[in-house]
Amino acid sequence: MDDAYSEPVLYDLEYADHTEDIHYYVKMAMSAPGPVLELACGNGRITLPLARAGVKVTGIDISRPMLDDLADKLTDEPPAVQKRVQIAHGDFCSLEAEGENGLGTFPLVLLPFNAIHHCMTNEAVLDLLHGVRRCMAPGALFAMDCFLPDPELYDRDPNERHEPRSFHDPRTGDVLTSWERSWYDRDALVHHVIYSYLHRDGHQEDVHLHLRMFERAELRSLFQQAGLKILNQSGGFDGRKVASDALKWVVLLTTQEA
Repeated sequence: MDDAYSEPVLYDLEYADHTEDIHYYVKMAMSAPGPVLELACGNGRITLPLARAGVKVTGIDISRPMLDDLADKLTDEPPAVQKRVQIAHGDFCSLEAEGENGLGTFPLVLLPFNAIHHCMTNEAVLDLLHGVRRCMAPGALFAMDCFLPDPELYDRDPNERHEPRSFHDPRTGDVLTSWERSWYDRDALVHHVIYSYLHRDGHQEDVHLHLRMFERAELRSLFQQAGLKILNQSGGFDGRKVASDALKWVVLLTTQEA
């Protein structure tokens, strides 16, 4: 696993308008015959809507600051919503269903919001997928989404600023000026993205994400090696066909013996 947002406020500001996946995962989870396991749950962008919709969910994440923020957010929720959420600290590449740190098995496992890109190697992806298999009840489903390689994006000048935005920082009330820079390491297949947040006093906070990119064929092979098969796939949360130039892949899988 690589670095990620350690400041939940910045994460919330950056992704407040990213909601297209929430309805997709909530609708799926509401149809599951039991509690749901959400991997890389962060500070609850999807966890909380799941619980508000009546879904019991166990969320696991490697970032303690994000999980602490989720716990804080839960205190503002009704008791019924609080009771539906279990929080676990851990690496989603080391999932266990049994034992002291076992999470149990679930009819639905979710890996939302491109989280697979935090696996830097195919071996790490296989560790993740084998752990998912261990946590899947018989006949369970595994739902995930990811980016697909974007050659045009990778040709960006790494010194050029893109996506200028401004936010009101709830910590201070001041305006934050934001932008991003990015470059692609073609040898390592890693897309580097730096999000910068400039405060009025000149202080700058940077978040550097390392996102390992995968071709569809590569992931299909890894799914097969892990004993998973694709039930459905689309090029977006609206169910569109996966075109040859698609930049998004939404996948629903189950075990090969199902």
